[in-house]
Amino acid sequence: MAEVQEAGKRPKAAGQPSQPGRTADRLAAMPPEEAARADVVAMLRVGFALWCALFSFLVTNGVIYPAVAQVDPWIREWATGFSVLVLAALVAIMKWAPQWMHPRAYNAVAVASVLGYLVCDVAGFLLSNPALLLAGSLLDSLAEAWLFVLAYMGFAEIDGQRRPLLAMGACLAAYLLQPFIALLLPLHAVALEAMLFLALFLCVRPLVVEPLRHARLSEPQAEMAVTNPRSFLSFGHLLYVAIFVFSMAQGLCIALPGPFNDAPALPVAFVPLAVILLVYMVRGRMPNADGLFSLCALFIIAGMFLQPSDQVISAGVVSASNTLIDAGASCFSLLLVLLVGSIASRNRVAALPTAAFMLGLYWFGVGVGAVLGNSAMALLGWTREALIWSSFASAMVFVVFCFMVLKNVSFAEAIGAIQPPALVVEAPAGPAEPSAHEWCLAVAADYGLTPRETEVFELLAQGRTVGVIREKLVVSLNTARFHTKNIYAKLGVHSQQELIDLVERYEWGG
Repeated sequence: MAEVQEAGKRPKAAGQPSQPGRTADRLAAMPPEEAARADVVAMLRVGFALWCALFSFLVTNGVIYPAVAQVDPWIREWATGFSVLVLAALVAIMKWAPQWMHPRAYNAVAVASVLGYLVCDVAGFLLSNPALLLAGSLLDSLAEAWLFVLAYMGFAEIDGQRRPLLAMGACLAAYLLQPFIALLLPLHAVALEAMLFLALFLCVRPLVVEPLRHARLSEPQAEMAVTNPRSFLSFGHLLYVAIFVFSMAQGLCIALPGPFNDAPALPVAFVPLAVILLVYMVRGRMPNADGLFSLCALFIIAGMFLQPSDQVISAGVVSASNTLIDAGASCFSLLLVLLVGSIASRNRVAALPTAAFMLGLYWFGVGVGAVLGNSAMALLGWTREALIWSSFASAMVFVVFCFMVLKNVSFAEAIGAIQPPALVVEAPAGPAEPSAHEWCLAVAADYGLTPRETEVFELLAQGRTVGVIREKLVVSLNTARFHTKNIYAKLGVHSQQELIDLVERYEWGG
């Protein structure tokens, strides 16, 4: 992922480096009429792919997993855990070993998994065989993890002004059809989900070929984060913590009521999405990530407090708490899609691991919450008093987190502070430019860099990554990182881009 440099010249830094492979960049090179048609086709492809991902998720949780649980209740937990492991593996590959990213092989495995899932689950339901259902669920999780990441990456390729409308349209369409999911038999649901997976893959594949190729050719993100710390959010960032805590609260809401609340939710989860879309059409702008998260949290908190008195309020006909929780989940689905798109627009090389990490956090959080809820109720005896105390305690912990821990944190500001990394490639072999070397020496002298730091500094100014510096100077990776951090501290910069800008200011007499 780099800007091609002229032979023998030191890489020049731009304020906003281009990031190759973007759909918008490719459209800019086309004739206007052709670009307009290609833009519409790309949006339709991505919108349909997103709808396939969201609707298949609703089908799985609304029909398939409940039917599987009647045969063996632990299959869902095994499948969820396996999908989290697959997503964690994708994050680890991009962080430390992107050369292991083989998109064609992964695509082939995903398609084969869809077909295997279809065969195993159909046979498993017909024979009521737990082993076949477990095999089918694991294959489903494998395909789902990779294909959902592709859908999110395709969404990140769309121009930023069109992303909100596309995300709202896909989410609204999925939740509008949610009431009809209850009419499906398990076998029909399995066949439908397999078709949705294949349609998702066919729609989004042409749009992610280039991003996947650049992801494979990029430097390990652990090394890029050293030279460009402002281009990546750490995995411990409060944005990610908030996603995990919210999803855990959602899992608790699902598990805590147990036998006390088996009434269905009103099929109105689409209403908040419709209101958000209407506001967007009238005002021309989306609520920011902070406002959307607050709305999600409000629905979940209200649902938690209503759980103990749900049957009294709704007379056991419908579930008021489940209705509110479903509304919060629908808004949270929109928030996840928009967050991935926003972060990827700031740093496109992070699109794949960001999508994988957020999806993994969400699924893992729901699983952890469900386990905690079931464990708490089992420990307290599955009584109504246990439900009252467990729901109240869970709601209060979530309220404290939202209004105390997140009080001074802005998701929008965190995303806005992400800077595109300095994207460069090594220049072809040629004579070194003396002036560039001399300016680097001048900067090093003025800022008191040691001889070894000066060597590292000059390579950083040429756009080299920590991995390249390690190889050129024959030092360990930790040593290269240590020198880089010291250089940043002495120069008062926070990224490789700022370091290159500093050298250029010297060169131009600034």
